[in-house]
Amino acid sequence: MISFIYNVSTIVIIGSILVLVTFGLNLLSSLYRESKFVNNSEKANETLNQLNDTIKLSVMITNKSFVEKLKQSNSFLQQDKEEAFFETKNRILSIANDKDLEFLKPYINNVDEWINGRIEYYVRTSKNNK
Repeated sequence: MISFIYNVSTIVIIGSILVLVTFGLNLLSSLYRESKFVNNSEKANETLNQLNDTIKLSVMITNKSFVEKLKQSNSFLQQDKEEAFFETKNRILSIANDKDLEFLKPYINNVDEWINGRIEYYVRTSKNNK
């Protein structure tokens, strides 16, 4: 009888230990995934902020170096607007890191379209601030 109780209690203890180990491993795995997600989210926010600042500065530089001169001479045509847009975009893409742009793809469906939209936003903002 004592050996039966001993065997049953040993099985229960071993089973409990296995359950606790499994739970502990699942908990550690979940914590790792969450910390990785948080780190990726923070990196995505930081990368977006840097890219946004780059876009804003590029628009400002293009306005100062190209657009204002043409506006003062009253010769700012649609062709010049397109040239200014592409000059700004080329400046942004030369500054931006391709690796960072690839990193943003899961967060932004079309990074190129997002950049175009931000350029247009800062162009409108700079017009309204004058």
